[in-house]
Amino acid sequence: MLASVLETYESWDLRKVAIPSRSRLYQLEPVGIGTPLVESLTGYISRLAEAHCVTPKALISRELVSFIPKTYKTTNLFEMRSLTGALNGIGTMALDLVTVLESLTLRSDLRFLTLLTWTNIFPQRRLLRARRAWCPYCYEEWYSSKDKVIYEPLIWFFEAVTLCHWHNQSLYQQCPHCKRELPPLASYSRPGYCPYCLEWLGVTANYPSSDKTPPSKEEIIWQTWVIKTLGELLATTPRLSKPLKREIVAQAFCRYVEQFAEGNTAAFARMLEIPKNKVWMWQMGKVLPELNVILKICFTLQVSVLDFLTQETLKENSSQFPAMPQKQVRDSSTKKLEVKFDGDRTQQLLENVLQANEQPLPMTAVAKRLGYPKRVLYRHFPELCRAISAEYLKYMKESRIKRIEQCCEEVKQAVRQVHTEGIYPSEAAISRLLAKPGCFRDKKVRAALRAARREICLEP
Repeated sequence: MLASVLETYESWDLRKVAIPSRSRLYQLEPVGIGTPLVESLTGYISRLAEAHCVTPKALISRELVSFIPKTYKTTNLFEMRSLTGALNGIGTMALDLVTVLESLTLRSDLRFLTLLTWTNIFPQRRLLRARRAWCPYCYEEWYSSKDKVIYEPLIWFFEAVTLCHWHNQSLYQQCPHCKRELPPLASYSRPGYCPYCLEWLGVTANYPSSDKTPPSKEEIIWQTWVIKTLGELLATTPRLSKPLKREIVAQAFCRYVEQFAEGNTAAFARMLEIPKNKVWMWQMGKVLPELNVILKICFTLQVSVLDFLTQETLKENSSQFPAMPQKQVRDSSTKKLEVKFDGDRTQQLLENVLQANEQPLPMTAVAKRLGYPKRVLYRHFPELCRAISAEYLKYMKESRIKRIEQCCEEVKQAVRQVHTEGIYPSEAAISRLLAKPGCFRDKKVRAALRAARREICLEP
């Protein structure tokens, strides 16, 4: 029977559905990327472990370590907790961990939780502190607010940052409950809590008021500027198209030396009160200045660190060197005393030293006894100084010969003693009987040992 009405059925699409990739770990969103208060990588790991309801120790040892293609000193987080500050820095530990975390969480922005972007700009020395530092008032403020996350800003780990600019309070580095210093990442780390006693690190009665002296006005001004310029660096990091090259540091110094000192490196170094050889090595790109040094230079030049590194043309009002801060007044007792050189008296004293029947002294000791630099004595009395040095060298040579002869005699007696006891007179056996076993480093003493063996027919 033919159907009177044709029916239209829904068409099926037989193509495979594109399923997006699934991450092995939870895609926890970092806090503050692109802002001065960006989160640190160690704090992110603590929050990531908390999101998985495990400890950081379990997350690293049972999950992350298996994906890292190299081994460090140990895989136990409890044993390497003193080195975890490097995870926020510019080294290979930070790079390896960022690479693994980005692959497991399918995020591409975790490197901004470290200073990896500035690897070619800042050396590791005195860059980040090895212990946690925090502001209890920030913790308390975030805890009281329902829409804010308790975390650890990366800027707290800079060694140059000692103050919380938002509360004008010094950062704490010791738990108020157990009185212990805290590593950046420990087995039971949790943002805002002590990993040892597990107590809250926010504002509590356990923080003694006398523990921290109020910061001075000068310190507040300095720390405000440091936090502002470092915050600018952290906020700019995600917007950089590629990491900056090492050469821009040398170019920056050349640019500012030309601008402020007309290319005179020595004059520029005097303005900054820095040895000129250091400035010259920075200009040549042979070494990189530490972050603390760059901060002081930029503060004196009245320019931010970011502008110092990236600004190719200086501002019009930067042609004059800014006024230097007032120098610290030195105590009169620390000033260098100008000693008048008495030539006749010094010559007589040198002659007395040369003619004395006492044990000869080196010129360094003679100069110290007379109260003059050795180079000054050599400049005024070169013949006397060379004669004193020659006498000292002669005395040292004769003393060495006597010492070797004495060691050779001790070796011969020790060989006879060991042989009578029925023990073979090896070098180890003889060394135990000598007052100075190290004398066997001399070939004459070893020759004396062989001669003593030949006397008792133990060596051809």
